[in-house]
Order: sequence, then C-alpha cells, then structure tokens
Amino acid sequence: MKRISLNLIVDLAAAILLLGMIATGYILRFPLPPGTNKSHSLWGVTRHGWGSLHFWISAALLGVLLVHVILHWHWLVSVVSKRFGQSISEKRSLHIGLIIGAMLTGVSVLFVWISYRNVEPINDAEFVGHSQTAASGEVNQLTTRANGNKAFSSRLSFSKDVSTIFERSCLGCHGPKRATGNFRVDRKQDFFAKANGGPLIVPGKSSESPLIAIVSGRRTDIPRPDRHRLPEADVTLLRTWIDAGAEWPAEEH
Repeated sequence: MKRISLNLIVDLAAAILLLGMIATGYILRFPLPPGTNKSHSLWGVTRHGWGSLHFWISAALLGVLLVHVILHWHWLVSVVSKRFGQSISEKRSLHIGLIIGAMLTGVSVLFVWISYRNVEPINDAEFVGHSQTAASGEVNQLTTRANGNKAFSSRLSFSKDVSTIFERSCLGCHGPKRATGNFRVDRKQDFFAKANGGPLIVPGKSSESPLIAIVSGRRTDIPRPDRHRLPEADVTLLRTWIDAGAEWPAEEH
C-alpha cells in the first residue's frame, strides 16, 4: 500500500473516532447525565454501557494517533532538529523515538499503578447522604420535616413530591416508551389494581403496601431488586404519602 493511501486511511479513521468521542461524550453529558444509569437507557444501552463505549473509542483514537506519529516520526524529528540548527539521521531519529516511547510507556504504567494504589472505598453512610443531597435535596428537606411533623402529610404535593420520584427513578423502565412487565408508573390503575397479585399500594397502610417493600430493597423475588431500591429519603416520602391516604389527583391519571 502506498504511503499516501495509508496516511489517508489513518487520518480518516482518526476523524471518525474523534466524532465518536464527541457523540458519546454528548450522550453522557446531556441525554444520560450522572445518576440515570438505573433509570434510563438510550437505544437499549445504559449510561455505563455508553461510558464503556466512550472509553474504547478513546483508546482506539489514541492507537490511531500513535500510528500517525510513527508514520511521520522522521519528518517530525527533522523539523524539530532544524529549528535548533541540527541535522539528525533517520537511524538516530529511530533511537530517539524508542527512548521517548519507553519513557511514555513508563509514565503510563506509573499512572495506572498510582491510580489503582489510591482507590479508596467510600463510607456507605457518607455515600448515601451525598447521593440523596445531590439527587433529591428538596426531598431530603421534606422528609426530614415529615419525621417530626404530623401535619406534613397534608402538605404533600403529588405532582411535586411523589410524581417527581416516579419520573426520576422509574419512568425510564416503566413509562410510555418502555413498560417493563406491562407496568407503568404514570398510570394510577397500575398501582391500585387488584389483579395480578393485588395492589401495590394500600392507602393508609404503608407497611402493608408491596411498593414500599420493593423500593426499600426488602422484596427480593423480583428481577433486579437492586435497581428498584430507592434512596431512604424517597422511601420515607412514599411511606408518608401512602399513610396519608395515597391521594392520586384525577388529572394525574
């Protein structure tokens, strides 16, 4: 294969991979932002899946750029050396390339070693507290008041409080576009219907409502119970709503 044709293929591959990095980066930043891995997917792929694809595209782009540098190495060394008034033979430029390659390899290995060496586990309590604050700061404030204020239940707003939890955590798998198990969180009858094992919500009795067992992680006889578990703040709010009668306004059907 001619050198010009090989260079063209390498440059075209680099351009395609760069576009792939931009596209997957956009998906991870906007359609599937942090915190949506358990609740949303794009074309059947979760955020973690797109993150893995983004990594491998980046690795492939790095490989293609390395090939590009190798193909043009002697030219690069010649241009740099001429800037300093020197002339370097092709053999010497090869030696320089090997030395630089060995140095970069050593730095890469050192980076990998340091990154693995410094990974530390996060305290579960701290992680839960942080995730709750980041994902549902308003819910935390509301549920904190709920624990010490019996009048809180009367101020619960289905659309602002309860529906928000369903939309944020459940709609991706149980919504109009994807109704896993033919169950949708935007339909009142799916929660209160007596068919298919009985209702998920028993108004006034959160302790007897299967929904609470599911979202609190106590129900393990369902597919992927870990994906159905919600932050404690959300569970507390749902308990309060159910104990207050589980009102579901007609306009929210």
